[in-house]
Amino acid sequence: MLPIMAGFLGLIVVGIYFMSKGVGNVSPNKKQVQKDLKKLKNDMDTWIDDLVPITKDDLELFSLNQLKQTVKKNVAYTAKGIYTTIFNEPIVAYSYKKYAARKNRLDALLYARTANHEYAYRIKDDSIQIVIDNRLIGSVNDRGELVSASNRKKIAQLSVASDNTPIHIGDREVANVVNQLPASKKDLNQRAFEFVTNDLNKEEENLLLSLATLELVQRSIE
Repeated sequence: MLPIMAGFLGLIVVGIYFMSKGVGNVSPNKKQVQKDLKKLKNDMDTWIDDLVPITKDDLELFSLNQLKQTVKKNVAYTAKGIYTTIFNEPIVAYSYKKYAARKNRLDALLYARTANHEYAYRIKDDSIQIVIDNRLIGSVNDRGELVSASNRKKIAQLSVASDNTPIHIGDREVANVVNQLPASKKDLNQRAFEFVTNDLNKEEENLLLSLATLELVQRSIE
């Protein structure tokens, strides 16, 4: 009986260990989200100084290539990386954490940085809250509409098509994210956008980057 009992107790200890490791990955309250967001920000601190400021021309040069990309699928699912231009200049860094959730549900947190701006995303199945430079912009619903937090009006739209993902701001299409990922590493310097309009103002640039980064990161960690 003693070996059996020892084995049973061993299983209990192992179970408690994995439960304790997973506690921080259970769907969190607001306090926990803020704590985790701070960790994601700290994770990016060593990369921020390397980022090149993004100009309008750089938007057209934004590539699918990533530097230092890591994806860990342990008790907690985490990922991070740095998107570059087609000339391998680092322009957007991100850190991601997915929480435990019911089957076929999504509960996650994403933080991204450029040289001049920061973006935070609280990701749920039916809504993705977007904060730019500590200002709540709004939420993307399950139809891809970014709805303003201030007046509940649609201010932007992500629309998945067969060949690409058009991004609309207001009533005009401002960019098109390429859907087809490269088949080989050689193609990773493929441009991320099929086109970007050249008359964006600063606010539109920020909105475009926030939506494009969300789209590209989610694809790369699927």
